Amino acid sequence: MFKKKGTKITALMLAAMMTASAFLSGCGGTDSAGSNSAATDTKAAADTDGAKESADTDSGSKEKTKLTMVTYLGNPTRDALVQELVAGLDNIELEIISPPADQARQKVSAMLQAGEKIDILELDSVPVEYITNGFVDPLNSYIDKWDEWSSVSEFLKAQLTSYDGNVYSIPYGVYERALFYRKDWFEEKNIAVPKTWDELYNAAVELTDPSQNRYGYSFRGGAGTTGFLQMTILSFEDPAKVDIAVPFISKDGRSMYEQPEAVEALEFYKKLYEDGSHPDSIAWGYSEMVEAFYSGVTAMLIQDPEVVATCEEYMEEGTWDVAPLPVGPSGRALFPAGFAGWGIAANSQNKDAAWEVIQALSSVEGNTTFCKKNGNIPIHTSAQEEPFFSEGYYRCYMEMAADPDSYVGYVDGGETRFATKEELDTMSQFGGVADGLVQEMLLGKTSAQDCAAKLGSYYSWSQDSEWVKERFK
Repeated sequence: MFKKKGTKITALMLAAMMTASAFLSGCGGTDSAGSNSAATDTKAAADTDGAKESADTDSGSKEKTKLTMVTYLGNPTRDALVQELVAGLDNIELEIISPPADQARQKVSAMLQAGEKIDILELDSVPVEYITNGFVDPLNSYIDKWDEWSSVSEFLKAQLTSYDGNVYSIPYGVYERALFYRKDWFEEKNIAVPKTWDELYNAAVELTDPSQNRYGYSFRGGAGTTGFLQMTILSFEDPAKVDIAVPFISKDGRSMYEQPEAVEALEFYKKLYEDGSHPDSIAWGYSEMVEAFYSGVTAMLIQDPEVVATCEEYMEEGTWDVAPLPVGPSGRALFPAGFAGWGIAANSQNKDAAWEVIQALSSVEGNTTFCKKNGNIPIHTSAQEEPFFSEGYYRCYMEMAADPDSYVGYVDGGETRFATKEELDTMSQFGGVADGLVQEMLLGKTSAQDCAAKLGSYYSWSQDSEWVKERFK
């Protein structure tokens, strides 16, 4: 894996060096001295023409629009890739500022607060804080004239407009979960790849054999288990109750944890742990669940596309594959869809030029190239025609993107974008205790009903909330 990354960096650096070399060769190839036998007036005319050409060149350089892009996930390799993709915009000179990752968010916020020159911003999901502070502009007027907007996946469009109906960024890639499975184990037992949660449970039970240290499912019972439980609950819920922008508040004003489907999902979650998972997985987090899969302990894993590279490094080709998420009784699979993208700063003096850059990066061709080299899922459904995505391990992500009615991305923590201070104070305690409450239920120390009630208590305000009433009236 590290070798591959090194190769990518070298290739980008080599391309940059070749471009620089070509530029320097072009500048140095002009004979400005002229012939010694030339007449004086001819030499003078040549000098005059040369001076005019130089002046024109300088003038052309000055006419370039200089833009500043500020990122929070940048690095030299990715920055070079961005420059490569916008190199065809001859009228624009792009400067990329990529602060160190551990300081990036604070640095970007400080720059915005200070009113520093920024034209293009890398934005995480829907940047509510930046929107409410007036730091970013909607892109609606540009999108209305962009003919490639139509091929952007529908679930992304729903995410982008989920705050106030406006679009503030064009994503450069998507992070969404899928089902990784041991293809060889399934073939040994002639088991079909599960398409529903019930089928996943049955396969997990059949593939579990403690005597061989084999277990059906890479369960996450430690830190982060609530996040996996939540996507299970939402996949069990009645679609008519779910608003993906505020997924844990039902349209009847009560929390999702107070719905009868939530108790059913909790009982299923416990059953999957007890019957088809390793006993130690009660304490597994991200690293343990992924390692259990690629090391041959578990048959199935639900995770993000970044795990593709890990499996390619540690597993033999042909022994594993990736499939769409299992759907719940609702007929849908819901998952927290993460993305980041490019937006335009409100104080930019060059917004049209900034859009040119964003459009170049976000076109079908530009975005597909970016995702191939940066390890993301493309934003355009038409990318499924590319063999890299349609025939390889990423193909299932294209299948899910092409069926937005069955595979629905929701805004994780979307309620916090609308909540009052008092409501936020109540919800703020949820993250610190939720994993422990779920673990107690998994260990049989409390019932699914009690667990659901305790989780729901952090949303007790929702039935009396004015903005909730307004949203679902």
